[in-house]
Formats: sequence, structure tokens, C-alpha cells
Amino acid sequence: MVKISRKIIFIFLLVTFFAASMVFTWNFCLNKEDNDNAVNEEISQSPEIQWGQDNIALFFENKRLNLSHHIYYDTNRYYLPVSEIVTELGGKIILENSAVTIILGNKKQFIDLTNNTYTLNNQIFNLKKKVILIDNAVYISLFDFTKLFNLKVTWNIEAKSLSFYYNRDKTVTRQCPATGKPALIRLEDLCSSPFYLSSVSLEKLRIISDYLYSENVPFHVTWIPRYIDPRPSSYADIDISKQYSMANADFLYTLDYLIDRNGVIGLHGYTHQYGYTVSGNGYEFDREKNTVNIPSSKEYAQERIDAAKVTAQRLDVPYTFFTVPHYSLTTKQLLVVQANFNYIYEAYPRHLKRYLYRVKVVKDGDRNIIYVPAPINFLNISNDERDVVNVVKNLNPNVLASFFYHPYLEFDNITLQRGKDGYPSYTYASDSTLHQLVNTLEDKGYRFVKITELK
Repeated sequence: MVKISRKIIFIFLLVTFFAASMVFTWNFCLNKEDNDNAVNEEISQSPEIQWGQDNIALFFENKRLNLSHHIYYDTNRYYLPVSEIVTELGGKIILENSAVTIILGNKKQFIDLTNNTYTLNNQIFNLKKKVILIDNAVYISLFDFTKLFNLKVTWNIEAKSLSFYYNRDKTVTRQCPATGKPALIRLEDLCSSPFYLSSVSLEKLRIISDYLYSENVPFHVTWIPRYIDPRPSSYADIDISKQYSMANADFLYTLDYLIDRNGVIGLHGYTHQYGYTVSGNGYEFDREKNTVNIPSSKEYAQERIDAAKVTAQRLDVPYTFFTVPHYSLTTKQLLVVQANFNYIYEAYPRHLKRYLYRVKVVKDGDRNIIYVPAPINFLNISNDERDVVNVVKNLNPNVLASFFYHPYLEFDNITLQRGKDGYPSYTYASDSTLHQLVNTLEDKGYRFVKITELK
């Protein structure tokens, strides 16, 4: 029997241990790489289009964040380097198994990358946009970030800053009655005009939606996708799907916010004007009521509708209905509208007075096209839109309780305030026209509904 020296045995064991360690390390690296690849496959590695960058100052609870990563925007929707923000605020972000876990303050948020969802109060919600990985940093859209952690954000367009605060407001949502005659609200003529493209106006719009949400009142918004003012003294041509600005980004954020607050978006033409008229005031289809020669063809109507749809699709803004600007277009153009939309938020225009006051269903093959009027405004003999409160108080029960209201009429009833630490708050007069309309209809036993609930 050959004697084996202790030295040889020691060398053999050392080599064996080293080889085993290498195999373990190799397998660990492979598994880690596979796990990282699985996560990275779920996170979009780069934007589908060329994204822009902007130097916007971020504040969190009145503390300025010093970030090394850029803030990006895609079609006026901001994306924030959340991994760096969370780390700077003392939080933690973990990427593993096709998921992102974010720990910030006393909140722990889990994002399912496969389904693009997150869980809040045992309910599953969809993220507005996909999580993005840029330069090894996790980016999340601004709107999704505020939703994930229940944040309020203040926009300062002039100073190019966004200030985030944990939401200290206590929103108690009123219980909606299970039965009752339907009532509908339509906020009218929302567009990217210079008037609405201010941080003050857009914050007040969001406050109006917060009020309606607290009352459990779904609402409708007629949106004009492109704003045009051809007058030399005030010229403007604003399409937020094509032109970047912080004001445009605030407007799109507000649209997302309104939708999240139970708002239903409808297309109100494409520009709500033609030729040398201004959006919101001019006619877009009816040549007889305009000094310019508006085309009366079906092809023209389809072009304008297509342009409005494309703008909404570029911005990822879902739309449900159509409202003709000033309710004016030719009979053959109306057929084009019917071919494109199942819900038309206006009276059935066949000169039949009874359809000014109730829903009309038009059959088109297997489709039902629903016309929904706003008769409360027709019954208002005053030129002051705020006088509709008196109409509502004496409303005939056989008349559909539907009305439109320009939201800027509420703005004087809302006072914006800031705490010592900058926290945004406000007062909203409880006797405003919108409050009176909602309270009166609720007291009369009406139940606010979405247009899609009407059949």
C-alpha cells in the first residue's frame, strides 16, 4: 500500500475546495444574471421614441432633491428617476422576480412589472405608464409616482419646479344612492388655451374634480384637443401632443388627474373653430353660421374627427363620447359622427322637440348610438350660466337632469393657500354654483351617473 503524505492530501483537499467554490460562484452568477435579465425584460430598457430632458427642480416636503439623473418627458408626460429619489429620501428600492418593491417612509409599495399593476388597500390598480429603466435608474411617470405614495404636487411653471408633499387631506367619499333618476354633469370647453395653461387654473381644475369625487359624482369633460387663436395680437396654435412645455405637461397631468377622479373625457371637435375664428368661440362644421366657408363634406368631417382621435391616442387620453361644437353640423356630417362614436353628448338633432329633454337611441345595425341632451341649459332663459340653479330647483321630473357648465366660473370661489412649509391647501365656497347644483339634485333624489350607464 502506497503511503500518501499529509502534504499531498492537503493540496488535494485545497484544490477540491477551490474547484467547488468556483462552481458555486459560477452557478450563483448565472442565477443572478438570469434573475436580473428577468427583471430587465419586464422593464422597458429605453423609450420607444426620442425622449426629451428638462431641468426641473424637485422638492419633497420642502426639501430640495439633488439628483444626478435627468427628468425625462415623453409627449408631455414626465418620468422621474424614482430609484434615486427614494434613495435620497432614505428609502429603498428592490428589483427582483419581475417586480419592483419601493419602501418610502412608512409605505411599502409592490409593483408587478408583468401586469403593470400595483396594490393599494387590497385593491389592484393599473399603472398609467410602464416602468422604464434608463442608465440603471428606475423611472416612473409623475402621475403614477403621486398615486403610489398618495402625494400632492404643486406645479410652479415660472420657477420650473415640482413640490411633493404627503397628502394630509382627509377625503371622505359620500355614499352614492343605489337608486334615483339619473343626473349628468358636463364640464365644458376644456382646452390648452393660455387661460387654462397656468398652474393656478390647472390646480383649481383639480380641486373641482376633488370636490366632485368627494361627493361621489362622476363627471364629463368636453376637451378641445388643439387650441387655435389666429388673431395676430394673440396668436396661438397649441397641440400638446406635438409641442413640449411645462405648462402643457401640467395640462396633461391634469387630464390624467380628472380621469382618475371619475372624469369621462369626450372630444369636442378637433379645434372648435375654422379659419379666422378662435377655438371655443368659432364653429367647426356648420358653414351657415360662420363667416368663413367651412367645408360641408363628409370627408372634411372625418378628417377633423380623425385628427382629434390621433391627438388623444398620442397622449394616451381615453375618450368616450363626442359633442359637436355649438351642436352645429350638416346632416351628412352627423352620419360621420355616428359612424365613429356610440355616445353623442347632445340632443338628437331632428327638430323633434321631445328629444331636447330625453335620451334618444338610434339603431345602426348591431350598434346602439346614444344621444344624451343637456336640457337644463336649454331651459335657462338667462344668459348667465349660473342661473341654471333655479331651473334645477323647478325641474320637471320628465326632463333628463343633464347640464353643461364652464369650470372657470367656479374659479373665483376657490382660494389657493400655502402653509409655512409650502403645503398646498385651499378654501372652496360651499355656496358656489356647482355646489348648489350638486346639492339641489341630490336633495331631489337624483343619482349622478356616467353617460355609459344610459341605455
